[in-house]
This record gives sequence, C-alpha cells and structure tokens, in this order.
Amino acid sequence: APEQVVVSLGAKHSVYMAMQATLDPGDEVLLPTPYWVTYPETIKLAGARAVVLETTEKTEYKITPEQLRGAIGPRTAMLVLNSPNNPGGFCYSPEELKALAEALEGTQVLVLSDEIYERLIYGQTRFVSFASLSEDAYGRTLTINGLSKSYSMTGWRLGYTAGPTEILKAMSRLQDHVTSNPVTFTQYAAIAALNDTTGAVEKMRAEFE
Repeated sequence: APEQVVVSLGAKHSVYMAMQATLDPGDEVLLPTPYWVTYPETIKLAGARAVVLETTEKTEYKITPEQLRGAIGPRTAMLVLNSPNNPGGFCYSPEELKALAEALEGTQVLVLSDEIYERLIYGQTRFVSFASLSEDAYGRTLTINGLSKSYSMTGWRLGYTAGPTEILKAMSRLQDHVTSNPVTFTQYAAIAALNDTTGAVEKMRAEFE
C-alpha cells in the first residue's frame, strides 16, 4: 500500500492535480487513443504537449510495447494509461500491462493510471492495477480512482490518487491553495462504499452485463 493517498474533488480533478504537480512546460505526455476528453486539456494546462499514440482495430485499440518504446524521447515525462478504457470500453489484460511495464523499465517516465472503471468489467475480463505489476511499476505509477463510476456517486465529487509519497505531498500542497475539501457526508459515504459487503456493486455490474 502507498504511504499516502490524496483525496480530491473527483477523478478528473485528481488527473489535473497529478499533472500540475509533475509536469514542466515543454514536457511530453504519451496519450494513447481512444482517450477521454479531459486528458489533452489537463496536459495543456500544465504547459506540456500531448504526443498521441494512434491505435487500430488490429491491436484492439491498445498500444504495444514496441510502440511505447518507439515513442519515448528525451522530453517524455508521462504515459497516460486508462484501463478499463473510456470511451473504448476495453481492458488491457494483465499480460499486456506487464509487457508495457517492462518496456518502461530503465526510463524516467511516470505512469498516470486511471483505473476508475476497475469494478465495471464483464465476461472473462480480469482487472489488475498497473502499480501492482512490479516494484519498478509501483515506484513510477500514480493511480487515479474515485467513487463516481463503480459506486454511482457521480455528483458527490470524490476521487483519490495513490503513488510516490513526494509527488502526493506536492499534490497536497497545490490542492491546499486551489480547492476546498469534499463535504463530510461524501467522505462517510465513501468509507461505507469501500467497505461494503452486501454485493451491491456486483448486482449493478451483473445488471449492466
């Protein structure tokens, strides 16, 4: 488990805070297609540049380790990884993620892993968190998550980031000056949701499927 978690006003705000805390003007961020509309805008707000990695049906709209290696340059600071993917609806397999993690070994590239749909997967799909793949992946990953999707708490605006302590401390310092805290009842609801043993999320997932 990480030493610290930063709570924020929703997952999109977590993405914004993470990029503001880690990116410098002129940095490059690898952004695979398809991607959620927030990502390129938060990259711009940090003064960085999105390097779009185009994907096709042939690779099931996923980037490959070879494509990732070929895209890394001297200004590459971050890879944005969203699995399960919005709007693509697909999920990288554990084996595919492990291959991407290995491709990053020996680099200074951070991974922003947006995992907010982790509970809403179907069929034989198996979710794995990118940071859990290896010690190297653990040390370079900022995991973004929240309560909006799996727990249907969309309007209550509660997200969180887990990752390297120094980055989370920087995010916390920045957040102190740009936002107020989530309301109290939302925080209690989050505790109840994350500790729920009634099977409510699985019942919802099964109905979606």
